[in-house]
Amino acid sequence: MRRIIPVLAMTSALGLPTTAQAEPRSYDAAKADQFLEPLAEDIVPEDPVSRELHMRHTAYDAAIFGQVAILTYKQIYAQAIDKDSKLYVGFNRFAHGRDLAGPGYATFKSPNADTLYSNAYLDLTAGPVLLTVPPTEGRYYTVNLLDLYGNATNISARTHGTTGGRYLLATTDWGGEVPEGVTLFRVTQPYMWILMRIEAETPAVLPEVRRLQDGFTLEPMGSSATQREFPAPGAIDDPAAFLKILDWVVEQAGVRNEELGHVQAFRSLGVGGPRTVEQVFADEAVKRGVEAGFADARTVITNSLAQNGVSSNGWREPLDIGRYGFNYIYRASVNTLGTGANVRLENFAFTTFEDAEGETLDGAKHDYVLRLASPPPADFFWSFTVYDRKTQELVPNDRNKYLVSDNTEGLVIGDDGSVTITFSRDAKGPNAIPIPDGGFYLALRAQGPRREMMQGTWQLTPVQKLPR
Repeated sequence: MRRIIPVLAMTSALGLPTTAQAEPRSYDAAKADQFLEPLAEDIVPEDPVSRELHMRHTAYDAAIFGQVAILTYKQIYAQAIDKDSKLYVGFNRFAHGRDLAGPGYATFKSPNADTLYSNAYLDLTAGPVLLTVPPTEGRYYTVNLLDLYGNATNISARTHGTTGGRYLLATTDWGGEVPEGVTLFRVTQPYMWILMRIEAETPAVLPEVRRLQDGFTLEPMGSSATQREFPAPGAIDDPAAFLKILDWVVEQAGVRNEELGHVQAFRSLGVGGPRTVEQVFADEAVKRGVEAGFADARTVITNSLAQNGVSSNGWREPLDIGRYGFNYIYRASVNTLGTGANVRLENFAFTTFEDAEGETLDGAKHDYVLRLASPPPADFFWSFTVYDRKTQELVPNDRNKYLVSDNTEGLVIGDDGSVTITFSRDAKGPNAIPIPDGGFYLALRAQGPRREMMQGTWQLTPVQKLPR
């Protein structure tokens, strides 16, 4: 029986029903007779104590809401804006990773070891960008498009097949003509991140996959690139720098229509309003309140990092990554662990840090085994990968082997359809993965999960200790 770990436990803590609740009623005030919108800004309390308290609460909301945007903006700045950066390639151009991730992979933590990565940042302010996808002839790929708030969409083998195509990437308010033979694909913001992955099951296929990477191209259709100014990113724990970036994101990239009321309150912080962050911070009561609110937000995000999914048999699966709606704490906590999460329909991922007895996986103490009644049900491929607990990186070993997957040469499947995978210091055989002399964790990724995985009728079994 699965135990659900709620992202927010407030409702159940109050003893109120957690399912089948009525949606709030909404209305369009513009349709009412003589209903006037305000011309004045909301007041900021004159009393210093009240002003500090008000700003503390407002800053808390802004810090939770903007966490992902600030993390993503830092990535954009390094690759697409800062010409002095070693990562710089500019907007609307792919930066291809040409080798499989291995120990010491620096781009991000817990990488796939069976796909090649590519990154691009889109600037659609001058018009759409034409994405060309080459035929991959059955090879899995995903062009994962993410807005600055981490919401994901995909042009992938799952969604569009592997025969190739041409896609016009345009914002929701673009109204031009779509060229013949091109599919219009709407995105939410004029600034988007593409995180592309192409299946590369072994080093032997890398030349083929690199050629495929080069076949994915981006062609701006607008007349010129943006001339807007981009503020330099600051430290995530610097409230003033954070709010300056959030001000830019809100004004230049935008928010959902349904979020306008929520973001309106941030105007008193210098976000999306007539006053600058510097002007706001000149008031010591405001500054104290903002700093306290940001500290509150950091505490809540940190303490919510573990509330990221469903726990079963020692394995944890994310609740609904890649599509967050108005779940801002969940959005902030997931992306604080790592940006670029894909939706579960595309990549269904499980992780475990413990064995069947609830003890931490530790290669210095034990070897382990995982026995599955059947392989993970996936339309494209599945893989189990080992990561060092301290570094969150792939584990160095003499075999240069980091995973077992359905692409593993010589993979042994039992006569009854079962799969047994071992994790040991002295890993031998196709179904074995080396582990470190210390703490580690496991990840299962299923690309294109099938219904039985999505609905939970197929489940992982606990990891068992092996005698040494």
